[in-house]
Amino acid sequence: MKALTIGIAIALAVIAGCSRPASHIPEGAEKVFDLRSGEELSVKKAAKADGFYGTIHADGQSIAFVRYDPAAFQTTVVTAERDQADSTSALCLKYEAFAGINGSYFNMDSLTTVTFLKDDGFITGATTARETFRTNGALVLNPEEIRIDACDTTDTFEQDWEVLASGPVLVDDGVTATYGEDMPNWESFYDKRHPRSLVGKDADGGVWLVVVDGRFRGEAEGMTIAELTALAGKLGLVEAINLDGGGSSTLWTLPGGVLNHPCDNRRFDHVGQRIVPNAVVVR
Repeated sequence: MKALTIGIAIALAVIAGCSRPASHIPEGAEKVFDLRSGEELSVKKAAKADGFYGTIHADGQSIAFVRYDPAAFQTTVVTAERDQADSTSALCLKYEAFAGINGSYFNMDSLTTVTFLKDDGFITGATTARETFRTNGALVLNPEEIRIDACDTTDTFEQDWEVLASGPVLVDDGVTATYGEDMPNWESFYDKRHPRSLVGKDADGGVWLVVVDGRFRGEAEGMTIAELTALAGKLGLVEAINLDGGGSSTLWTLPGGVLNHPCDNRRFDHVGQRIVPNAVVVR
């Protein structure tokens, strides 16, 4: 793992002081807001809220996050391929969501999913050979559970209702994953800083959606996979998986709009979303 930049090191050090388990608020968060109403929350109120969101800005890094109780919301995968594809925020609004994050990898020309995807009980995508170098797990969504499975994504998940294959897996049952220089596309994907998106669970069952901004020198440097794994650990996640990143990385809430700085327009604002064919939405 390459040495952390000062900004990323500061960001991880700040988050290391999380006030778990009382509120789960990362200490570096300027403010947190109720996921339903947008009301600014005190630490005491955040501990009792069904969900909250916020951002962290340290020197050279920008992180947006949502944490929620999965029993209080319905988490689903939505598919909108080809001419139905849209921005993450538009897909969230279409499905009347409170929050959402971009999904897994896709073909940018055809706007079709290139990883295994099961939406509402129907298989609508399969992992292509080209994606196996990083797709080694799945977000599995059932009425009574949300889990992250480390697997080769060739399974059909017959007993599961919704599945989104992605990767790499960052944390599996409390064990931190590591990836070495022998991995395909090591320099361009694993060991290069990019905007990143992840979904994970903490030890108390809370689900986290997290986006790390990147490709904005001095504002947001992005993270390598190893740095993203370290971030998942600092947030207390016992399960976590990387989603599609780069220009796709977008985190949205109904009260707050787009929380991060999507980079497809190459401006450090909240406007530059990419059109995507799948997303994870929280209703």
